[in-house]
Amino acid sequence: MRLRLSLLLGALISTVVLTTACASIGGSHKPVITLYDGQWESLWVNNALAEFIIRDGYGYPVETVVVSSQVMQERLPKGEIDLDMEIWQHSRIDWYNDQIENGNIVNLGMTYEAGPQFFVIPAWVAERYDIKTVYDMQEQWELFRDPGDSTKGVFYNCIIAWRCDEINEVKLEAYGLTRYYNLISPASEEALETVLERAQRMRQPVFGYYWAPTWLMGAYDWHILEEPPYTPECWEQITAAVEDESQRPLDQACAYADVAIDKVAHRGLLQKAPDVAEMLRRMFVGLEPLNDTLAWARQNDVNDWEEAAIYYLQIHEDRWKTWVTPEAYKNIKEALLEASG
Repeated sequence: MRLRLSLLLGALISTVVLTTACASIGGSHKPVITLYDGQWESLWVNNALAEFIIRDGYGYPVETVVVSSQVMQERLPKGEIDLDMEIWQHSRIDWYNDQIENGNIVNLGMTYEAGPQFFVIPAWVAERYDIKTVYDMQEQWELFRDPGDSTKGVFYNCIIAWRCDEINEVKLEAYGLTRYYNLISPASEEALETVLERAQRMRQPVFGYYWAPTWLMGAYDWHILEEPPYTPECWEQITAAVEDESQRPLDQACAYADVAIDKVAHRGLLQKAPDVAEMLRRMFVGLEPLNDTLAWARQNDVNDWEEAAIYYLQIHEDRWKTWVTPEAYKNIKEALLEASG
């Protein structure tokens, strides 16, 4: 009996070892690639896109890790996180420059062309009343009349206590608009979103601050008001006036800087998954396709972000086909067919 058990156990161990060895030789045992999840919608779409392509196109298992941006900054340089699909490097520029200089992280190129912030009105209002610039808003304030103060229009500002709340006040003052508009700072992103979305849905004029990529920018047609172009000197004056009210009002202001949003990875990814790193260097999702995908997800009550990734991959094949190898393309097409079946 002991001999029989020993033989069975030996056979089982041999089978496991042989199977593992064959799988490793065949390349099916690939390392896990870990993505940073900072819990915002555009990153959810970009992570879902990367996961679908990396998993189904290239055969690597993928995990996402939900942590704060501060924790990401600690773990990415150590290789505990492999990839951040949306690095807003201007908001952590010292950390970014240090880690790049020390060789701990690598920039794998642009995910979308900008993370813009702007002043908007509905496109139909701009067309009907020939509004192009922020200065045109002085003569058109009555279109945007404040329900609580008939002597002024209303501008829906950035979220209260966010820095852009104060920056926008300085800018509007410099544009001469605070004489014509009351500024209302909503208590949350949802409150600002609701005001702007309701106005579009009810076809009413509305004037406010917003940003992209967001579903709201993809769901409706907006006119971004022209401002004097950003310069570092102009922005330094704006931020100084935020800190020191004695410098206000400024004689001039300018637009927010358009800052490209890139992908960054731990340096080890280049050896861990060189084929994936090469794909990521070519992966350019694009701002407008991202807005469109976010709008589709919201309008269809999508909770599983892989569905949004599948939507993007089905609609924008001309884009992603150029990112991947012929073999990965074939694998992804098969996975999409299976997902839609």
